[in-house]
Amino acid sequence: MNRKLLICLVVALAAAITVVVLSSRSARTEDNESTVADLRQHRATPVPVHKANAQPGSRPQRPKPVISIEDDDEEDTRTPAEKDLAERIEKALDEEDVELAIACVDEAQKCNVVEIRQSMVDTLGWFGEKTLPELTPFLADADEDVRESAKNEWMMALSDIEDDKMKIRAVELAMGVLDDEDTLEDISGEFIGVDEKLAVESIVRIVTEGKSAAGVEKAKEAYEFVTGDEWTDVAEAERWIAEEYEPPEED
Repeated sequence: MNRKLLICLVVALAAAITVVVLSSRSARTEDNESTVADLRQHRATPVPVHKANAQPGSRPQRPKPVISIEDDDEEDTRTPAEKDLAERIEKALDEEDVELAIACVDEAQKCNVVEIRQSMVDTLGWFGEKTLPELTPFLADADEDVRESAKNEWMMALSDIEDDKMKIRAVELAMGVLDDEDTLEDISGEFIGVDEKLAVESIVRIVTEGKSAAGVEKAKEAYEFVTGDEWTDVAEAERWIAEEYEPPEED
């Protein structure tokens, strides 16, 4: 091969490699710059609830969960009080008695039988947004499976709420007491996409009133996603609302 031709080919190949590398670096830079914008647009997506045949604000009927914990292959070691509680929870679901279900919550939370706490979560989950406050404490249950089930039911119930103020209030109450990082990450995504003033006011309440250090830190992270600024203090958050908040345009 002609030496001059070989040199030309080498030079051309080097130029082509340089163009590819520079293009890749440029793309990575653009991706990094868009990270915050993407996070601000992100919203935690709960299990979808189909509302085609439902009345506004109502939860479509779904199959009731099976919550009986009796096992013919094992000796039932529950106390009479635990058996009574299990029966009341099952009755609340069978008769669709939300008040009876709510009346069982405190006792179920203190119960050492995991299956009973799980049955309480399943029952509250079936009632949907009506029992969202009662379902919230089970997000911090001692049993991992109960916690995960409670989170799924909680997110589904939250998706039924159309009013942003009610939805964010539920998020606020949960973040004020939870310590689990994964659950907090999922729940805090609800701040993204609602009115920014509403979100910031709620975040301020979590920071000042929340009992969970992990929840407070997650709220501060959410503040940055909502406003684009790092959290400093309450005074700065109030200044942001007064000076930088832009109300949504009315339709």
